[in-house]
Amino acid sequence: MSVDARIAGNVYSLPGQIVSFAVGAAVTKGQPVYISGDMTVSPATAVTDKVIGVAVTSQATVGKQVSVLMGCPIVYMTASAAIAVGIYVAATTGGQIVGVSTFGTYSCLIGVAVEGAAGAAAVIRVAVMQMIMPVS
Repeated sequence: MSVDARIAGNVYSLPGQIVSFAVGAAVTKGQPVYISGDMTVSPATAVTDKVIGVAVTSQATVGKQVSVLMGCPIVYMTASAAIAVGIYVAATTGGQIVGVSTFGTYSCLIGVAVEGAAGAAAVIRVAVMQMIMPVS
């Protein structure tokens, strides 16, 4: 099976697979990375960065590809409204997803949007990293 191939219906990658992303800033092998644009990663430098994996290659040229080891699958999901890239997502009405910028009433997050959604019914890729957060 090739890396980055769409497999098993909505599944884009399997856990532990190496996925290619464009770089938004120079990345060095071994650095944790976060989503900084559509299918784009940058080095994580803060505890608030939503890390999606670790770079297994180095890439200094912005826009070029870097290989990232993911500890989670990437799946295609349908947005209920516009979703910013790199934001947490949660389930909403009709089996769709919604972007979550503050946790509020959401106690179980699905993961991180690795692509942005322009609006309702857009199908985007999401890195599934189920997280349970305290409800305030």
